[in-house]
Amino acid sequence: MKIKELTIKVIRKIKNTIIKAKFQRIKSVSIGKSPTFEGSMKIMVDVTSVIVIGNQLHMRGPLYLKALAGGKLEVGDSCFFNHNCSITCMKKVKIGSNCKFGNNLVIVDHDHNYKHLGVDEEYITDPIQIGNNVWIGANVTILRGASIGDNCVIAAGSVVKSSIPSNTILYQERKDVMKSV
Repeated sequence: MKIKELTIKVIRKIKNTIIKAKFQRIKSVSIGKSPTFEGSMKIMVDVTSVIVIGNQLHMRGPLYLKALAGGKLEVGDSCFFNHNCSITCMKKVKIGSNCKFGNNLVIVDHDHNYKHLGVDEEYITDPIQIGNNVWIGANVTILRGASIGDNCVIAAGSVVKSSIPSNTILYQERKDVMKSV
């Protein structure tokens, strides 16, 4: 192995250890063994919320994780997040093991309660469940109440807002309408 490659590996390992140690000091964040951080990870968690990440997380970042208002975010073992993924949780988001997420992913388990602006019920929340061995393509949005079974493929550009049974390939063909002037 060349010295340059070895040096890069050593620096990456030291950086990953420092990043993991930084997040482990926050009592509401837990990161499992052997994470790989190839970019930035930004975590926002309040004292009533929890983020639990399994072993062998791999991310290219930036990865944004947010748990607020008593929300619980769980990510299983051996999950991969590509560039610019964002998960915001106010109730519960549970992701199984061996999942892969394409770039520009958005997962959000709540909506603003636009019908009752200014009242105590500012948000409407429903948990999100993503099974094991799921591959989610680029530019996918997963909305509150969605449930994705094991061994699913969610094609790029999809919006998921319902239950997807296990062993399903979901794709959404977009038919743009052009009007002549």
